[in-house]
Amino acid sequence: MKQQFTRGILAMLLSSFLFALMNAEAKILSTDMPSMEIAFFRAFLMVLILLPILIRKPFKMPYHKKGGWWILISRAMCGGLSFVALFYNIASISLGTASAFAQSMPLYVVVLSIIFLKERVRLSVIISTIVGFVGILLICNPSLNNLGIENIIFGIASALFMAIAFLNLRALKDYFSSWVAVFSTGVAMSLISLVASWCDVPFFDAPWVVPQGMQWLHVVLLGVFGTLAQQYLTKAYMIAPAGIVAPIDYTRLVFSVFLGVLLGDSLPNAPTSVGIMLIILSGIGVGLPVLLADIRRHKQMSHNNTKD
Repeated sequence: MKQQFTRGILAMLLSSFLFALMNAEAKILSTDMPSMEIAFFRAFLMVLILLPILIRKPFKMPYHKKGGWWILISRAMCGGLSFVALFYNIASISLGTASAFAQSMPLYVVVLSIIFLKERVRLSVIISTIVGFVGILLICNPSLNNLGIENIIFGIASALFMAIAFLNLRALKDYFSSWVAVFSTGVAMSLISLVASWCDVPFFDAPWVVPQGMQWLHVVLLGVFGTLAQQYLTKAYMIAPAGIVAPIDYTRLVFSVFLGVLLGDSLPNAPTSVGIMLIILSGIGVGLPVLLADIRRHKQMSHNNTKD
């Protein structure tokens, strides 16, 4: 059992590092290419990599329920919008700040679960959520962080849409294989980025640029890092309890700040640093009840197996 926990933690750690590398590649490409073109390449390459699986495996397994197509479409669209908003911010603000916005997703999951799913949550989770939103407010202060109002809107949108996609994923697992959700999100992200560019949507209407020379290498690495990161993320949740591996994902923020500084970002100022730390602490606090429950359950299972 401990070996499974270790494998799950290592898989999540690798996933976080690969996602940070993906964001770093997007940052490198953003100096010469518009954010929507980068988002398109990220999604389109993932679709190409996953296409052989689509050909070999069915969309539905025999034990899955019929239907669920509207849930799949909703999840794909929200996931696609989340990535598009994230890539806009990666191109226009520091890597660490853009990642901090995205990593606040669990806070919105708590709020949406209370409002729409009528779930009861512990007082500690509510306090952790409030702490996290204080962190977001510190990061959102334009006078301190040189952010435009559009960066704040897209930062919140990246986390909010991903939270909606995550909630849809809970229901989607009863209808489709897990890889179908990833593939459909890639398709949706490709379409959204194309439509946003071709229809001259404000903030996304920059003319496309044909990659040249080494830019193609960065484009390929963008897609490979993103696809591998998603694979290891899925693997982590499959081989270890969510409460144990989910907090490890916050190392993505640390990796992103470090890589951003290497690429020329300034070190986060004091308010931003405090905000990032509060988001990390709140995310751990939100997942803490699940973590403790998972540990207790597996200790009990180990105890029962020893007695047998």
